[in-house]
Amino acid sequence: MEIGLDQDQRAFAEVCAKLAAELATRWSPGRGPDDTSPAEPDEVAWSRIVAAGWLAIGLDEASVVDLTVLVEQLGYHTVPAPVIGTLLAAERLRLGGAGQDLLDAIGGGEVRVAPLLRRDLTDYAGTAADAVAWDSAGAEVTHSPDGTGHHLGDPLPGADLTRRTRAVGPAAGHLALTDPGTEDRLRLTALGLTLATADLLGVMRAALDDAVEHARNRTQFGAPIGSFQAVQQLAADCLVSVEASRSALFHSAWAADALPADEAVAAARTAKAFVAPAAVEVCETAIQLLGGIGMTWESRAHVRLRRAHASRALFGDEHHQLRHLTGRLLGENGR
Repeated sequence: MEIGLDQDQRAFAEVCAKLAAELATRWSPGRGPDDTSPAEPDEVAWSRIVAAGWLAIGLDEASVVDLTVLVEQLGYHTVPAPVIGTLLAAERLRLGGAGQDLLDAIGGGEVRVAPLLRRDLTDYAGTAADAVAWDSAGAEVTHSPDGTGHHLGDPLPGADLTRRTRAVGPAAGHLALTDPGTEDRLRLTALGLTLATADLLGVMRAALDDAVEHARNRTQFGAPIGSFQAVQQLAADCLVSVEASRSALFHSAWAADALPADEAVAAARTAKAFVAPAAVEVCETAIQLLGGIGMTWESRAHVRLRRAHASRALFGDEHHQLRHLTGRLLGENGR
């Protein structure tokens, strides 16, 4: 058996990386909180995303590994576009039996939807009460499991500068959706966890790459700071975390398609439990390696750290995942 991305997936990663880098240049943290670019992509950026087929990839029989390749690049470049939210919302609608016309309109960028999550972001919401629309910049509607559509309200406060969570407004029409069943719900959970973990891996990789590049070029006492043992040790520890996270993530992505649904969720929870705190730690260490520049608003270091914290909470942080894994292994009463 071959472990790793195949030739097509590596080529896809390169294409995604190139477009993600271009989209990232259209957004700026500005010079302070009141000067940050909107989290919503402009029309040019949205048209590029649609033309690349990113919104439809989940509806075209792509594997979860393929989706993971895409989302990792979105995280690496902290792209401010609701691609992940659209993928999750579209998949939930597909499993609920939504019409092909609606799915095609979502994949073509004509209808913008967002996933309905619990207010604490730990799971999909069962009703619109005490729920939010996540990754919903530019979205028009979110749907309850019973098919009720809801208008979206104002953005809610949050740490992530590149994504928006919005309040759920009044009802707006109804779709004839069905209960997707236990196995499909589990696979949807595994997908959400895996994509959240992919975003984390991308963010931590970018943080480390930025810090290492700085250490190569910044001189102190007549030598690059990257030649100092203390700096090398910090960077090496971060690299170990990145590579271990990559292994956990892609096992989760493979499991989402290849293993029974309950085992796929367990693999996804294991990956999220490991990668979530590791990503935050790597982003924090990168700020230390960047020194003074890492403390400035203009640096993307704080943008990555904010996004890492937000994705850490998405579908539950490591404590949430470990509680579920413990319950699966030992029973709900711990016996």
